[in-house]
Amino acid sequence: MHSYIGIHHFLPKTNYQPLETLIPLIDQTLADQNAEEIIEEAYFEQFKENVLHCMEVYYKLMGIDEEVIAGKGRVEPRGVLPRYTESLLTYFQELEKQLPASREIKVLEYSGVTTIKIRYKYTDSVIKKIIKLGLKDPKVLEDPLKVFLKGGVLHDLIGMLFVCAYPYEKEWVARTLYNYFEYDNRTDDHLLYGFYRVEKKSGYRGLHCDHTLFNPRFDAAVSGENETIADDPNTIFTLLEPGDSNREVLRKLKNYFNIEIQLHTTFESLWSSMEHTNNYNIQAKGSGRNAKITVQWKLLSEAMQNIEEQFERLQIDTEQARFEVLHHEENLPVKAILDSLGSQSYPLYEASVKKVEDLEDLLISHEISRQDYVQQLQTQVKTIDAFALAQKDLTVQTIFRVQSAFIYFGLANQREYFNAEDIRQFVKKALSSYANISTFLSSHPEICKGDLLNIVVVFRYLYLAHKYGMGLMNPPKEIFEDEEVPAVSYEKSLSFFRKALSILNSLGEEETGYLKLDSAYSLKIIYQYDMFAREWELFNKESDSSQSADIAGNICKFRERFLTASLPEQFTTLLESHKIKNIGFVVKFYTALVWHDHLEPMDALKQIIKYSAYDKIKASDLFYYELAAYKVFMLKEGISVSDAVTLEHAKNYHRKNMIQLLFRIKRSEPVYKFHKARLDFEGLTQTRFKIDHFSETISQEI
Repeated sequence: MHSYIGIHHFLPKTNYQPLETLIPLIDQTLADQNAEEIIEEAYFEQFKENVLHCMEVYYKLMGIDEEVIAGKGRVEPRGVLPRYTESLLTYFQELEKQLPASREIKVLEYSGVTTIKIRYKYTDSVIKKIIKLGLKDPKVLEDPLKVFLKGGVLHDLIGMLFVCAYPYEKEWVARTLYNYFEYDNRTDDHLLYGFYRVEKKSGYRGLHCDHTLFNPRFDAAVSGENETIADDPNTIFTLLEPGDSNREVLRKLKNYFNIEIQLHTTFESLWSSMEHTNNYNIQAKGSGRNAKITVQWKLLSEAMQNIEEQFERLQIDTEQARFEVLHHEENLPVKAILDSLGSQSYPLYEASVKKVEDLEDLLISHEISRQDYVQQLQTQVKTIDAFALAQKDLTVQTIFRVQSAFIYFGLANQREYFNAEDIRQFVKKALSSYANISTFLSSHPEICKGDLLNIVVVFRYLYLAHKYGMGLMNPPKEIFEDEEVPAVSYEKSLSFFRKALSILNSLGEEETGYLKLDSAYSLKIIYQYDMFAREWELFNKESDSSQSADIAGNICKFRERFLTASLPEQFTTLLESHKIKNIGFVVKFYTALVWHDHLEPMDALKQIIKYSAYDKIKASDLFYYELAAYKVFMLKEGISVSDAVTLEHAKNYHRKNMIQLLFRIKRSEPVYKFHKARLDFEGLTQTRFKIDHFSETISQEI
């Protein structure tokens, strides 16, 4: 059985030469890089001397001494640099063999990593790189040891490459690597979890993260003790003992060496290997630089990228068919209800649904203008309303009124086609319709399945109140300045929420059975009302007032009845039977299961990563998974020092993920989603989210 991670370690050339034999290579490199035209003549010899001193330090870090040189490949150097990289290699191998598997190595597997490569720069590569850096700023070579250690200009002395199969997996791997590495800019809004994209003229592509330190904060054996760099960096040469274990080597040296992380897909890695072998050292860094050859390599890179995108598209298309979102989700068995009443009106209802779906298809394909689209839908609303008012049976009348309101509900959710003012009017119309229908249902208990209809009506009302306002969040002060006014006040949202909870808790077995005829929609009802409850709980406690005590009690009854331990199995069954069509809801429901401790965060993450292959997951949906995972670890208590370190790392990991996602939500999603996510983050973590880290600096300069 093959390992899911293949680890390759490329060692330097084994035939090491005496230090003085490097001088011709240094001279040739200086000539190739036109050093005499850049460095002042009076300083040129000193510059060469500094380069040689740097290589002397490199030999010392490598452990290249007279015995190694005389061995001509039979004796491997055992300096701190090779021992450190070998320990890095062994660390991942040992993690992979652990039983039970560690949480972090499982996340790496779930993220899609297939290969890890670890290397340090060879002698000739070091010479070329330090000369290049020295020509930019000759002073950096005046302290040779500093060049190679943490914060030095040669930040890629050690490199680690992580390879995954498909482009969509790169974001997951980038998230995961924070478990193993420490680096700045983890939460900046312009980076992908600390990584930045590199695209070179030669065609090279990849994600990079510079100046990282290997520090697996989940592992107390490596990160538990706070090892710091001594005042005299030369101490590095006396830190290690011959019998030190791999973890001891990592612990002692983790703060001394920077590591450059590169993240490639399989195709990017293949191209990079080919280009590096055949072109990189000749064209990019040595003599013979040729623009024509560079263009050809770039064309090859683009061709391979195109093939890669087609492979990914093929993978997505293979699975996507079962995740096509339906136009109209029939929330209740309308046909069954109408047939039970002896009504012959279902064909008209079905025709209306089909008409609305066909119009939406025309809009999406740009075969109808937005104005015609709205006008035809309004005509459909008038037709349905006229039919409803003519019905003597109140149940039939109500079902068609719900369909009429749903048309405006659909319009209210089409932000990509209409401006903010248009959407505001659609929302206003839908809210008014649902409010009137709910009041009508409450005053006519004789309506067949009236409680079930009311649950659906209130659900849609609260959905819009949540999407275009603060829903059941009630922060102590106004958080909007020049933003849109919420569509529904907190008081109205709370009133409808209390009504829905009361109805849900009083449903009889027959009504509950009707609701569960559509298992997928019953789960959506359960999820949505639980989400509303979590919003309310953020700013309210049972002890606040008698009303709060009543709401808290009803929430508790609702969860005891509907959020049972059987939910994960029920949800899995629906997924496997292709009855759930929306990837966003898949992520949201897994989040609810984690929040209520029905599913481990790791098990949910495995599925979320899997389904992200089929569709792009919104930052806000992923944010709430991170929030739920944070809550789980916040409530756990470490038994040992090792457990405490692991738990603290896990909480910080999810907190950092939330901060990065908050930046993305603010940049790309509606303002209400950002404010609600921020309030959730600050309420649970007790950490203030800073939107602009540079505002104070900018204001001082201005």
